Amino acid sequence: MPAIPQYFLKQWGEPTQRIEADEAVLAQLAPSVPPLLIDYWRHLGFSVFKDGLMSLCNPLEWKPLIDEWLKGTELEQLDVFIPVMKGVYGEFKLFGINYGFRPKLSTVNGGYIGSREIPEIPLDVVIKVLFMTQPDDFLPATDPDDFMQVFHRHAPFGPQEMLGYVPALPLGGSRDYAKLQKVDAFAYLSMLRQITGELKGVMEYADIYK
Repeated sequence: MPAIPQYFLKQWGEPTQRIEADEAVLAQLAPSVPPLLIDYWRHLGFSVFKDGLMSLCNPLEWKPLIDEWLKGTELEQLDVFIPVMKGVYGEFKLFGINYGFRPKLSTVNGGYIGSREIPEIPLDVVIKVLFMTQPDDFLPATDPDDFMQVFHRHAPFGPQEMLGYVPALPLGGSRDYAKLQKVDAFAYLSMLRQITGELKGVMEYADIYK
């Protein structure tokens, strides 16, 4: 019987836009990821939750973009990563298919947070922890209530849409939520990576001060 992430559903509810995971896609992914992840995708699809605050990623669609962001970073040396979840503010929760690393990539901030320590727990447990995410995890730390006002103004969001600063921050844009617009995530994030310099990584406490 397929596993169902009950805690995830309790936090997120049913999808606001249901996108089924095609069996051909799951068959292509199955040799590379634990069966539990296939079960979750089969049950949840690559769906949109809470009007687009978070979407589950089809790795076949999103991995090339994530590889573009991780190229040259420490993460690239640690594992092979697939994106599992995308937040409307351009944050991705990643899963390392070999060792179970689960860093977070923040495209807006041009950085990532993770750990260099190989998880000493089975991959199935890592996946269960990953799916214990809550809606607050996808809100910016600064003025989340103001952010949500902007989010609701532009919602709903499709699986390939997000909120992006226009102009982008590296081009002199202002970190003012009023400057956020609904954008095509693939086009915006590809452009953003081209103008973002070296990504800053926090992999242990000392890295904060580098």
